[in-house]
Amino acid sequence: AIATGSDGQVLTSTGAGSPPAFEAAPGGSLVKLSSTTFGSAAAAVAFNSSLITSTYNNYKIVVNNLASAADQSNIGILMSVDNGSNFATHVGSRNYTQINNGSADVTGSAGNIAFIPLGSDDESDSTGSTNFEVTIFGVHDNSGYKFASGLGTVKNANGNYYAYRIHGYIASNTAVNYIKVYASGGQNLDKGTVTLYGIEK
Repeated sequence: AIATGSDGQVLTSTGAGSPPAFEAAPGGSLVKLSSTTFGSAAAAVAFNSSLITSTYNNYKIVVNNLASAADQSNIGILMSVDNGSNFATHVGSRNYTQINNGSADVTGSAGNIAFIPLGSDDESDSTGSTNFEVTIFGVHDNSGYKFASGLGTVKNANGNYYAYRIHGYIASNTAVNYIKVYASGGQNLDKGTVTLYGIEK
């Protein structure tokens, strides 16, 4: 008979000719750590050192129907190594393709941005306009920069829809313990949900 496993274990093959066994689930699963839905305007969504801990080295941020209080805001991500007191140099890039244009290849890009961009020039509307999934790698590494990559869609202030591929890094070799999502021009965020996940090792 197969022994009873513990909570969280999975039934795993132990090879040909031997019975399966309950073992710890493999790493890589997402663990929901925090979620903020805007009921009123705020300057940013911040995940501080109580959430950005050594338990996880990689994190995922999911942004759903996020919008700022004014058109043409550039929503982005910044990281800090001292729980939000200071922000080291960031370098970001974005590549986009217009989704709702069937007659031309409408694409573009920008680099050397001073934050990790979640699209650009979002439209402030009742439904929110920015949707992204971003993975941040090596947050607690002390031997190199911390990188981020993501994919998303944005309703632009011009009324058109764009698909984005974004990348960036914080130029610091110190472990990060704070991540915020904000509008780089100082506008408030007032719609949508931002969720933080830890990626199990």
